[in-house]
Amino acid sequence: MIKGTIKKNIIAGLLVTVPVSLTYIVLKFVITRIDALVVPVVSKIIGEKAMENFNGYFVPGMGFLILIFFIFFIGLLATNFFGKKLFSFGELVLRKIPIVRVIYITIKKVVDTVSQSNESTFEKMALITYPRAPLKTLGIIVCDTPDAVSRNIEEPSVNVFVPTSPNPTTGFVIAVPIKDVDFLKMTVEEGLKMIISFGVVAPK
Repeated sequence: MIKGTIKKNIIAGLLVTVPVSLTYIVLKFVITRIDALVVPVVSKIIGEKAMENFNGYFVPGMGFLILIFFIFFIGLLATNFFGKKLFSFGELVLRKIPIVRVIYITIKKVVDTVSQSNESTFEKMALITYPRAPLKTLGIIVCDTPDAVSRNIEEPSVNVFVPTSPNPTTGFVIAVPIKDVDFLKMTVEEGLKMIISFGVVAPK
């Protein structure tokens, strides 16, 4: 009886502490990495001496807040007349640099497509047959396959992003005919939880 109670309480404690601890570790990793990137830049802007006085009041995560304010300031600048002219000139310069041009244009097209699209993007989970039948792989519906690719498939298809487990930030994209896609009544958040947990955490 006592043994069962102890075991039950330990399991209950783990169910609470493990998610909280892992969340803390992930947030700490992200925030400290951002601090490490932002703080040296700030020290160069305000000067080494000013930074020495600032270090006494430095709080972990301050670099993250500075980055947020910086992004907000850039957005504020980009929405006024002079800012638009300035960024248009900067974009024109980037488009003339050989290697940088390819990287910049590709990333900008992705960002513009996702931000301006009226259709749902990265909001549907599906099962596809991969790497061979009868095996199934969990994937995220990205968009309809562009014409340049779909014309070779010769039937309506969608692009499916297949995340790797347990790190869903990496993966690969497969163009799959719609008739071969099993659309799921599962949110992307639920799908990612399942992928990160090696399939242990499944939606109800």
